[in-house]
Amino acid sequence: MLSRAGLASRKQARALIRQGRVSVDGEVCRAADRRIEGEAVTLDGDPVESPLARVDFVMHKPVGVACSHDEREAPLVFDLLDEGLRRRSLKIAGRLDRETSGLLILTTDGDFIHRLTHPSRKVAKRYRVEYRGSLPEDAVERCRDGILLVGDDAPTRPAELELEGEGRATLVLREGRTHQVRRMFRAMGAMVTALHRDRVASLDLPPDLAPGALRPLAEDERALLLSESSL
Repeated sequence: MLSRAGLASRKQARALIRQGRVSVDGEVCRAADRRIEGEAVTLDGDPVESPLARVDFVMHKPVGVACSHDEREAPLVFDLLDEGLRRRSLKIAGRLDRETSGLLILTTDGDFIHRLTHPSRKVAKRYRVEYRGSLPEDAVERCRDGILLVGDDAPTRPAELELEGEGRATLVLREGRTHQVRRMFRAMGAMVTALHRDRVASLDLPPDLAPGALRPLAEDERALLLSESSL
């Protein structure tokens, strides 16, 4: 149970148990072969959630943190989690680069990640863009028709660009190439200065979720995320 919950390898879990750091229903358990069938398990006093229990979270990613487990890229999104959540095998469904803020989904459900991120699903993601420079008169049409980016073999999928005044725009993508929004604007002669993702599928970033905060994803919110992921 400890290893499947992502807290330790099987060898490390046996050591934790021998050290008396694991309790079952309030009593220290030193038997590594003890079967767990619904009992309350704690490690160092912290509850251990069943590895079979799916957990999903929505986060408001702030600028300046990386969507990575690599400590060389710190500070990381996972540094914003409390210790108990850092022990879970949470993964990000659709990363954002360090300088992009906005809606992130963290989950232990690999199938959920696949349905949100696989290119064949064409899940829509909306970005609020601030940029410097001028876009061409046909920028909306170019995004709709697809842009061949430097280093890519195929043009981008049709995207929806809406201009919102000088230096501001909204872009809806249905794919997730590396730094795609920044590269598309660069190809059109402008430079992105701020980028924020505020919607994935039909789910908006909760307006009361502060930068750096997260909360459990409600079942109706999960349904919104999946509503466009079966295309």
